Amino acid sequence: MTTGEDARIRALEKHVREFWQGHAVEDATWAEAPLLDRVPGFATYRVAPRDEGEGWVYVTVGSSVHETGGGTEFFLMAPDEDPAHSETLAVVGHLHSFEEYRLGVGSVIDVGGPWAEGSRMDHLLVSPPYPYGPALEHAPEEAGNARFLWLLPIHRSEAALVTGDSLAAFEELLEAEGVNVLDADRAPLV
Repeated sequence: MTTGEDARIRALEKHVREFWQGHAVEDATWAEAPLLDRVPGFATYRVAPRDEGEGWVYVTVGSSVHETGGGTEFFLMAPDEDPAHSETLAVVGHLHSFEEYRLGVGSVIDVGGPWAEGSRMDHLLVSPPYPYGPALEHAPEEAGNARFLWLLPIHRSEAALVTGDSLAAFEELLEAEGVNVLDADRAPLV
């Protein structure tokens, strides 16, 4: 890893820690990931909820370092603490490290099974970070202007809507139904 990449990773970690100031933010990197060979310095942080009704957040630091033009970091929100979420982010980070599989807003990932224990959702939608807005989304210049995107768990039928119709149609449906995104086993919208 170069000195510049190391500085970007430190700045990304600072961005994450400052954004979730007042929360316990701990390293939760999935150390068994082949990603660590492709993207040295990659890490996952677990952000503990501070208040009732908040979920756990798992967020990458370092996924963007191998990209030019800012790059992308990812986060997911979960109702419970589970090391499997770190594994999920490592798999997504590994996939994203290949130029031909770069993920962006509207990308859909088939995770091959439930995203969380007891869930029927088996896909992840790459989305703008609606729950947190631009303060999280846009990392500062010293962090390479990386963009943080949300991995939203969705059902297979919802994935078909996104890929067959449009992301906007699905987002409108989510908003109209007032979906609790922390419900690991919510009913499908379509």
